[in-house]
Amino acid sequence: MAIESKRYAGKAALVTAGASGIGLATVERLAWEGASVAICDIALERGREEQRRLADAGLDVFFIEADAAEEAAVERMVAEVVRRCGRLDVAINNAGGHGPDDRPGTPLHEGSFEGWRATVRWSLDSTFLCMKHEIAAMLKTGGGAIANTSSMAGMRVTQYASPAYTAAKAGVIHLTEMAAILYAKQNIRISAVAPGLTGSPAISGKMAAETRATIVRDFHPMGRLIAPAAQAAAFAWLCCDDAADVTGLTIPVDGGWAAR
Repeated sequence: MAIESKRYAGKAALVTAGASGIGLATVERLAWEGASVAICDIALERGREEQRRLADAGLDVFFIEADAAEEAAVERMVAEVVRRCGRLDVAINNAGGHGPDDRPGTPLHEGSFEGWRATVRWSLDSTFLCMKHEIAAMLKTGGGAIANTSSMAGMRVTQYASPAYTAAKAGVIHLTEMAAILYAKQNIRISAVAPGLTGSPAISGKMAAETRATIVRDFHPMGRLIAPAAQAAAFAWLCCDDAADVTGLTIPVDGGWAAR
């Protein structure tokens, strides 16, 4: 990926769940546009491998091992970016997903509370914790931009997500909107992206091809999976100076699903 625009020159950014899928595509996009980017992930070996690959391509990236749902780890993550770069300008809070005991499509009355709590922890608690510490850092340096990953499951009811995931991703949208209002006058812009079904490793590897085809047929008028790079482009726009008057917005990148 070679991008001529340098909208992020001199900016310091972090991306959670940044070692694969949408997160990795966003790391690459921001780095190609000139940012110094922290790849933040619990996947130590994969994160280090991606750091080496991108650094070999001449990009300014570094890896931080961090669980975005553990407050102490999040606090260290943000502090490390500030230590290395002197500030935090951009944060992409991308961590999330179904918990291990919370299978997509499980009826509410058959779900476990443990599964519910794991999904909410990964998909909503992580967003709160990251924003808490990112905003604190940005307030010290005059502002910044944050973008959170929600989901079309947070905007539309679908049988292909669990009740916990739907509730958590809807919560991300409302938390984003509230935070955008609270910090608008402090020069911190906060928005979200709601991906449709995206061709990330988690989807391509774990979801049956027949299920993927059904979701695309039933929900994506454009008739295709969304590329991770398309989600990354939305994040890159939301957090750049071109969107200086945009905050509290959730952008569906969904092949037309939101229009149904």
